[in-house]
Amino acid sequence: MALTIDAMPAYNESESVANVILDCRKYVDKVVVVDDGILDNTIELTESLSAYVDHHETNKGHGEALKNCFEIACKLEAHSMIIIDSNS
Repeated sequence: MALTIDAMPAYNESESVANVILDCRKYVDKVVVVDDGILDNTIELTESLSAYVDHHETNKGHGEALKNCFEIACKLEAHSMIIIDSNS
């Protein structure tokens, strides 16, 4: 089966990330969140919704988080990936 993932860099998105994850789940097989040095409770929310989470210990910026999304897609052998803003 072809795996389709949604990947989103995240940095302190606790106000919106849960709704984004729930909406994305309707269309993809797995939701991936790249924690770019998050300081709020975004990670607790994403993990409670069973999203795949990858952590940066410090904020590395949007570009590095996007690069990480592609690396994770390769690691998971995803057939396709949709990148979305975690603050949509």
